[in-house]
Formats: sequence, C-alpha cells, structure tokens
Amino acid sequence: MTAFLAVLVTICPPLAWAKAEVVAPPGWWVSSGAAPEAQRRASEWKAALDLPIAQVMSSPYDDRFRETIATFTLPEPISAEAFADEASAYALLRTSAAGLIGEREAVASGLRETSSGATVVWGRWTIDKISYDCVLAPAGADATLLVMAVRADALADHRDLLDGVVRELEGVTAPLPKFSLWSWRIGSILIWLCFALGLHALMLRFSDTEGDHNQAGRRAAMITFGLVLVGAVVTYLGLAEHEFALEHAGSSRDALTIWVTVAGICVAGLHFLFAARLDRGFVQSAPASGVYATSGQAASSYIHASLSQSMKMAELSQTAMARPRPEQPPSDDPAKPESPL
Repeated sequence: MTAFLAVLVTICPPLAWAKAEVVAPPGWWVSSGAAPEAQRRASEWKAALDLPIAQVMSSPYDDRFRETIATFTLPEPISAEAFADEASAYALLRTSAAGLIGEREAVASGLRETSSGATVVWGRWTIDKISYDCVLAPAGADATLLVMAVRADALADHRDLLDGVVRELEGVTAPLPKFSLWSWRIGSILIWLCFALGLHALMLRFSDTEGDHNQAGRRAAMITFGLVLVGAVVTYLGLAEHEFALEHAGSSRDALTIWVTVAGICVAGLHFLFAARLDRGFVQSAPASGVYATSGQAASSYIHASLSQSMKMAELSQTAMARPRPEQPPSDDPAKPESPL
C-alpha cells in the first residue's frame, strides 16, 4: 500500500505550510519597536492594499526619512501557473500591489532566488521621490507581499541591504501545484486493476486445478477487498498534506478518499462476478475418465463411450442383415396336407 500511495502522490506533490518572514537587518527596529513614522507609513500601506500587516521594521538612522520594511499577508496561495514565467509573475505582483503603485510600470523587475532556492518576483517603482521595492513570495497556503521604501536619491546606499533582505527571506515555498482530481480518480482505478490482475495471476499458481480462473479470480477478488480497506486508511492519511490543495481544486480529503475506496470495491466486485462465470480447470491428478474425472473430462468420456457403443450396435445390425438365411426343413405335422407337388 505504500507503493499505492507513492504512485498517486507523484501526481501532486505535497503542499508545504509556511509563513514568509523577513530577517531583520542588523540594528533595525522591529514591530512595536519600529519608529512611529515607519508604523504610520505601514498603516497607510495597509489601508491602500487592504491587507493585514505581518511585520514592520524601520532603520535606526534618525534622518529626513525612516527607511521602512513591511510585510503583508495575501489570503490566497500563488498557483504554479502564475509563476510559470517572469511575465506572469510580474503581472501578479502588479495586481497584488496595485493599491500602492497604481497603474505605474516598474522601473526594474525580475525573478529572484532566496538563499533556500525558492523563487520570488521583485519589482521597483519610484513614486514622489520614494523608491518602493515590492516582492511577492509564495508561502504555502497563502502568500506574502514585501514592501521596502527608501529615498530615491539614497537608493544606491541601500541597494545591498535591500537585496540582502530579499535573499534572506524565510519560509518561502514553491507555488501551489495544481491538484489533478481526474489524475487521482483515473489513476486509482488503474492501480486497483493492476492489483486485481496481478493477484489473479498469482492465485493461478496456487489453484487446486490447472487453469482454474474461477477459483483464482474469486480468491484474488477477496484479497483485493481487504486491500481496499487498507488503501482507504492509507489514502486518507496521505492526503493530509494536500487538504488545502484539494479545497482549492473544489474537492475535499473525505471525498477523494471515498472515490478511491469505491473504485477499489467496484473493481473487486466485478472481478468476483466475472470469475464466477469462468470455467474451472482440470484436476491435474484426476483420471481421464470415470467418476473421479473432472466435469469436462467426465463429460467427454461419457460422450465418447456412448458414440462407441452406438457404432458397435450399428455394425452388428448391418452384419446380421447381410448374412443369408438357412433353408427350412419340410414340416412333419400330420394335420397339414402335403403339397401335391
């Protein structure tokens, strides 16, 4: 049953549950310790984006502008199709940050990799002499939007720091893979069929009669019924990591487990019914004729014996008809007159 689940899981890999977070640069103030100016700016971004704030950070430098970093949580996951290429990922980033950047095009954008090897999409906008770096990162069942603001004329001084923040993002996962319900449904039927046929072939080796598909099929069907019960439990436990992906695909863990179970029961039931209609084989140690012969051999022996007996009787009858009759002697009966001749 481990092989059964392994085959099906390859159709859709498990979804990791995580939360993308920023590793605060050295000396930066975090959350409630962030500068009031940074907290106010993050609150304005929250209102514009209509997203909950996850983190707020501010630089320790008390100058004309407090550099600010904030992360926001998007309630929907990022699909693999949305991150299939740079253009698609950039379009999704623009849509997610539209409340902050409006309809403006980024002055620079692209796909970047974090230190863990995950992929994020990044873009830079300059609005009112403020440079905004926005990053959209998949985070399992949801996504994280990272916004970093510095003065445009001081961008060169902070470029390495901003790049380091993106590179050291934690909790970034692969985009949500598309859960193929039909692949699981059709795949489960095919796997149960393989189990049934394999067990049928195995049971033929242990049948009481040679080539007894009736007995082998019924035994294989009963074993398949037992495997279905085990498979239902294994499938339900194995789908735990796919629960959110299932909901996103319009199904549920319980519904798919029921489908796999019913598919196995149907395969086993049909196997049993078909096997019941198949001929029993020949007993390898049974005589070719007599009361201990198998049904097929006994019937053949009976028909052969009947035909042989009928042919012998026909030959005897023909021989009797072809043999000449002997002449009868004169009658000695005194009451019967003699012939004048």
